[in-house]
Amino acid sequence: MRLFIASTFPTAAIALLSERVAGAKPRLPPASWVRAESQHLTFAFLGEQRPSAVDAVAPLLRERLATIEAFTGELRGCGFFPNARHARVGWVGAEPRDRFVEVARAVRDAISDAGIELDGKEFQPHLTVMRIRDRWPPQAIEIFENALREFISPQFRVDRATLFSSKLSSNGAIHTPMHEFPLAS
Repeated sequence: MRLFIASTFPTAAIALLSERVAGAKPRLPPASWVRAESQHLTFAFLGEQRPSAVDAVAPLLRERLATIEAFTGELRGCGFFPNARHARVGWVGAEPRDRFVEVARAVRDAISDAGIELDGKEFQPHLTVMRIRDRWPPQAIEIFENALREFISPQFRVDRATLFSSKLSSNGAIHTPMHEFPLAS
């Protein structure tokens, strides 16, 4: 099964983001847009794992995340991976960056301690909005940035991380929550 650990966001934050995106989409070249109901911030992607991996990692995640204080977050600003000139992924940032990084570090340490190897990529707190297949012209990059550069969502409470299974389908991935790991209140 494909597994990942992520944080989801309240409907109010995602709805406001979706409105901004909907206003810009008709003026942009084709892209693979992430559906609102699939939006999440991934702390770690475990890839294909045996079911026993869940039993190995769940207690470690519960223990490590229980030591991190819950916090108030917001979605803010935008950017591209790897950068605007060679854009492949358009994203919206998650703040406060240091708090999301703290959660990601605890998640990734727990996964490593469970003997599961991660990809080694540096964690960047963000929400993927879309993926670009064919290179966009500079004007399209500017339209996306102008639509989302000043974006700030309503604030929300970050009080848990969730272990999801992900099943690929022709209509996109189906994410099923398996376990929730609360942060300290």
